[in-house]
Amino acid sequence: MNDELLHRTTLAEKPRVLIYCQHVLGMGHLIRSMAIARALKHCAVTFINGGESLSGVEVPPWVSIENLPSISSDSEFQELKIHGHGTTLEQVQQVRKHRLRELYDTIHPDVMLIELFPFGRKRFAFELLPLLAHIRLSASSTKVVCSLRDILVTKPDQTRHEDWVVSLMNRYFDLLLIHSDPTFQTLDETFSRCSDLRCAVQYTGFVTQDSNMSTDVRTTDGQPTSDGAPLILVSVGGGRVGYELLDSAVRASVLLAPTVPHRMLMFTGPYMPEHQYMELHKRAAQYAHIQVRRFTSSFESLMQQAALSISMAGYNTCMNLLNTGTRALVWPFTGHKNDEQTIRARKLEQRGLLTMLEPSDLRPERLAEKITVSLSSPQGHAGHSINTHGGRETAMAIERLVTQPHNRTTRTTVASVPGNQPDHWLTEFKQFLDAKEAERRPLHLFLRDDDVDEEEDSLKHLLDLALARGVPMNLEIIPGRLTPACTATLKNALRADHALLSLDQHGWMHSNHETEGRKCEFGRSRSFTQQLNDIAQGKAILEATFEELFFPAFTPPWNRCTTDTYRALDELGFQVLSKDRGKDRLTEYRFSEVSTTLDLYTWKAGARMKSAHEIVRELMGQLDRLPVVGLLLHHKIMTAEAFSFLDQILGELRHRSVVRFHTFRTLLPLSQESQAVAR
Repeated sequence: MNDELLHRTTLAEKPRVLIYCQHVLGMGHLIRSMAIARALKHCAVTFINGGESLSGVEVPPWVSIENLPSISSDSEFQELKIHGHGTTLEQVQQVRKHRLRELYDTIHPDVMLIELFPFGRKRFAFELLPLLAHIRLSASSTKVVCSLRDILVTKPDQTRHEDWVVSLMNRYFDLLLIHSDPTFQTLDETFSRCSDLRCAVQYTGFVTQDSNMSTDVRTTDGQPTSDGAPLILVSVGGGRVGYELLDSAVRASVLLAPTVPHRMLMFTGPYMPEHQYMELHKRAAQYAHIQVRRFTSSFESLMQQAALSISMAGYNTCMNLLNTGTRALVWPFTGHKNDEQTIRARKLEQRGLLTMLEPSDLRPERLAEKITVSLSSPQGHAGHSINTHGGRETAMAIERLVTQPHNRTTRTTVASVPGNQPDHWLTEFKQFLDAKEAERRPLHLFLRDDDVDEEEDSLKHLLDLALARGVPMNLEIIPGRLTPACTATLKNALRADHALLSLDQHGWMHSNHETEGRKCEFGRSRSFTQQLNDIAQGKAILEATFEELFFPAFTPPWNRCTTDTYRALDELGFQVLSKDRGKDRLTEYRFSEVSTTLDLYTWKAGARMKSAHEIVRELMGQLDRLPVVGLLLHHKIMTAEAFSFLDQILGELRHRSVVRFHTFRTLLPLSQESQAVAR
């Protein structure tokens, strides 16, 4: 990180704001987020750009830019694309995730502003969920804000999508800023769960570019933009979509030129494929009145001069039209069943602020007619009452938020705050790990958490640890007691990384069937058939619920079962049995035994967490002598002290190159190899 950035981020007299913006198709999200950054004149702003960088965008002195390795999308939002050679998408994702965390930890922002997510950009959960979990676990004073445009795109699985949004907003965010005027468009028109949001919600008005609207701008790239003839300004935003409109506009202009003198200035956008740009440029070069360019930083000033604008109906272009009052023909983008631009254009047309083009209007002859009618109509619109001061109001909302006391306790009952443990055990543990690093012998560990069934804050906190620290965990689910809310919570966490969690089976109902002796669900009181039926029923539920996310590993409740249980697991095709590690491991079945070796709790006379010194001493001894160490967790009874201790242990282990964390899936080859040797 450069010295200038460090200097900016340590200015105590200015609130520190970190803005995350990921544009994947056009540049509208980038332009709007940068307009907000420009409005934050009283803050030290770091702008994180996750899409392709764009030269020519004005950056004020209070804003510094950090470009992540760029990721974009195809026009149908089906495939993420990277723009470097010799690397993979997965490698770029890992670099971005670590860089984002590094920026946050260096800057320690007062406000973290995230554009669109979680209402959109689900495919960037790989880096945003770990960051949000890290912010929450750190118990920092950072306020987390979602920056949202006026209209959302309907999803194929809208109900599940809205469940996801509400869950994340209520857990991680302090404020939702909607960049719209509620008299024009409200969020609940495209999102039905507004009443379920527990964070603060504020409409800011529409965000417009704070540009110089001077009418003295007369040239672009050294070429005159007007010689007395009406100027027609044609644009398609970023340019990855919209070629059809530009092609039709050129052909319509040629048809009109003999009878309707005009000049046409066309901007293809910086992301239009080169072959499309060159094709348009070559065709336009045959006509002196048509110019084709890629991008300009003076777009709104040019629009102010234009007699007519022909464009798509993106957020920023529509705001330019509202500001300038220019006559307009707009063709909404409808790819991938996206109706956002259509909704916006139709509402603006109903107010007499523009004319919407239909697909049939893109025939050159038809478009020429539309242009002729527009040029002969009265100049632009007479005005409007739509609030377009969203940049200023967003800045004011963020500045107010900085001064408010932190209220994170309303969103969590468990926090990984440093405990009052003596530090001698931590020093000893660090020295031990230093020695293991020098030996360069891999240390294999896994974490197993039992009794997963309900949506509990302690479970969410454990998932935050997995997300923020990047530590895989094995979750043992009680199928007969699994709730829909818990299912959604697990699937939400897995959006960040499908390999992060192993979702396994923990008995059937976690019910005791023994009338005497120790508790057991699969004990001597149950016949083979009874056990087989219960286990099969639970397995079927988990397979139907989680599909490929379920892994056929089985943990018996209370870590107890019989040989009939082993026979049932073998018959049902389970690959792993996990219980308490005994003296002798099972080797005569097709499944492998991968059992825990260290419980954080002692259960004599009730559950009680062992001392940190006792746990660490036992852990170091096992790492010395065992090929695989398994830590047993119990989220249902873990206290803040227990979570804090676990976080410290994981933090030390995670940063050592010799440590390998596993799920049962990745441990299976190691276990099978060791069992083959034993046989």
